[in-house]
Amino acid sequence: MRKVREKITGRPGLCLFILIAALSLLGSELSLQRATTFSESELLLVSGRIVEVALPTSSNNNYRRIKLQVNRQTILSIGLNLNRLPANCSVEDIQRGATVTVSGIYRSGKAAQNPGGFSENNWFSSEGVSGKLTSSKLISIKPASLWYWPLHKLDRFRLRSLELLEEIFAPKPDKDSSSVIGDFQASHEGIMQALLMGHTGAMTAYTSKALSEAGAYHLVCVSGMHLMFFLLPFRKLSNWTSMSFRFKRRLLSAVVLFPALLSGFGHGINRATLLFLLASLDSRVQRRTDKINSLALAGSAMLILQPFAVRQNGFWMSFIAAGSLKCLSPKSKNRLVTDLISSLGVFLILLPLTARQQQGANLLAPFVNIILIPMATYLTVVGFLILFLSLIFPFLSVQINMLASLLTESVLRFWLKLISMVANCRSTFLCYGQLVILALIILVGISFYLLYRSGYYKLALSAAIIIIVLSIFPLLKYQKKEEHLDIIFLDVGQGDATLILFPQGPTILIDGGDEGMGYQRILPALRSQGRDHVDLALVTHGHSDHVVGVIELMSLGRVDSLLLPQMAEKEDDTIGGAPASEHNPFDQNAFDWTSLILKSAAEKRIAVHHSLAGEQISFDTALISFIAPNTEDLHRDDDANNSSLVFYFDYQQHSILFTADMTKETEERLVRSEDLRTVDYLHVAHHGSRQTSETKFLKQIKARWAIISVGENNLYNHPHPDTLDRLREQDISIVRLDESGAFFLRLSEADSRIVLWQ
Repeated sequence: MRKVREKITGRPGLCLFILIAALSLLGSELSLQRATTFSESELLLVSGRIVEVALPTSSNNNYRRIKLQVNRQTILSIGLNLNRLPANCSVEDIQRGATVTVSGIYRSGKAAQNPGGFSENNWFSSEGVSGKLTSSKLISIKPASLWYWPLHKLDRFRLRSLELLEEIFAPKPDKDSSSVIGDFQASHEGIMQALLMGHTGAMTAYTSKALSEAGAYHLVCVSGMHLMFFLLPFRKLSNWTSMSFRFKRRLLSAVVLFPALLSGFGHGINRATLLFLLASLDSRVQRRTDKINSLALAGSAMLILQPFAVRQNGFWMSFIAAGSLKCLSPKSKNRLVTDLISSLGVFLILLPLTARQQQGANLLAPFVNIILIPMATYLTVVGFLILFLSLIFPFLSVQINMLASLLTESVLRFWLKLISMVANCRSTFLCYGQLVILALIILVGISFYLLYRSGYYKLALSAAIIIIVLSIFPLLKYQKKEEHLDIIFLDVGQGDATLILFPQGPTILIDGGDEGMGYQRILPALRSQGRDHVDLALVTHGHSDHVVGVIELMSLGRVDSLLLPQMAEKEDDTIGGAPASEHNPFDQNAFDWTSLILKSAAEKRIAVHHSLAGEQISFDTALISFIAPNTEDLHRDDDANNSSLVFYFDYQQHSILFTADMTKETEERLVRSEDLRTVDYLHVAHHGSRQTSETKFLKQIKARWAIISVGENNLYNHPHPDTLDRLREQDISIVRLDESGAFFLRLSEADSRIVLWQ
């Protein structure tokens, strides 16, 4: 204990860091508590100073995300459409330091709405943001003062660099794949911007998720590793020349600022830049560097500039990684070997944190990174070289573009292919609970090894490990008081997604929501329940708010089989991407995704089944019985809603009727038929649309509960008040996902109950 105290007190930088971290945590909490709160869902008019303007996803994007400081403690996140600016305002006026007046609807940060989901509230707290304005409109603007001129120059430089990288490394169009299907495949789009600038917004959703699944997302978050890559050619060049040591240090100290400027001073690159400059200063004053002390001083400087960084996982992960590198760096003459071994060690140290964030980890990731890191090194070095040439010789753009393609095209293709292979490898992915059990087994193995090697302190350590493991393991094995089936109705906004989790059986997904829902909500929810794939995805019909999330899961190899409604026979039933270029693919009323999901299934070799009314699927303890569509429904018109699968799900003595986006005509046909019967739960059709759930229908099914999958403040004003009134008239209790968030419907032999997740 005495030695530990001496190591801490003997390092003034470490003591300073502990003090500043504590003050930052306290100060940021007080600031959040004192922030002004506004009335939600009401039109608000606020004035303040712009403190941050985020880079757009692409240089031609007319949408900007800004942070507006209303008062000392209150910062709002606002999205501005640059096409809707006042007549006396230009795009160039939207800069840091400008004073603006904005109208919009205030929203506080939402907690995670689904198991394993993203918490907007936590993210706002880590950024010092107290809320956001939606439907925002700029009313007036006062330009920033001259004091902000350097920041404006930096922002313009970053935007210009983004434009150059987009132009130089633009992916070539794939003639064999539609633009829509390309969104669910690895793409070069945005990769070089991410590697060089840490700007990940331009990557496709699949590429971003695949990097995360492969444990390689750290490669596109500009950090000390990128600074190391960037300095490699400069170190080699300075070694080949007869530069003096002092001049070499000055050159590197100036050059080292470039990646930080390019990335907008993110946590990782800031920490690495400060450490480099401190090391340079130590050499000038001929003082031996204390690595821990230098690291702590860099952290103190960052917290003074950005106090809210103390609440961010990225800040702490960056410093844990840097500290681990200092301790783990092996002694080797080959610098690249040293860096690879160190990076592998850091990855393993950070594994518990990263696994907690994404509900698990791929065991292949640390070993694949040994291949991915050198390739990322090459791409980063070449990318910086190409960018330098473009900035210095703009008149040689054609030649530079050809050189960039020649040097990076094949490497990028192989790099992304390897990432996709790891991301799609299900057998090596362990959910968080499984990783905990594996870690406990490893601890037991270590303890027995220490026992075998004997020694008093080793004996005490091994005994402590065994006691901890024996106390934790029963808690992990303690599972259930009774066997039950869970149905999770997920909040996917204006769309449907329902997970059926059999206790000792398959996992069924009914619809998948719209864009991003498969990656961001369904997969984390699955993993939070100790599962990582879907045995059967039942897609009720072809509109995007039911289909796209399923395609996202398919792109990661997380779907074993598909079930869709029977397709009506048409004269032209070709599969391709032509309709997507004529319509907005994410407009759920303009485009039928059925042909595209079938094409994606064919590429992934996923089994596809089609069903009609009268067919059944049986499980050990459950039965799915389809009552629509029939041939009459399929041939009614071209509306994809007419093909919606309508079915009963029966488990034990419980019954649920799923109606998808059933149309009024289908409902009337069912009322006239003998297919309707009493159920316990009704999944209300078409998100509570006015056209369905008529009184005659409700009287025949006599449901006790109605479940409405609907997005908060949706454009369609669902659920309609008339539909809600009809449900209440029949004494049907209502659960709305826009109000409750995700919830569990827990069915057992004895009873059924709704369990709110939050």
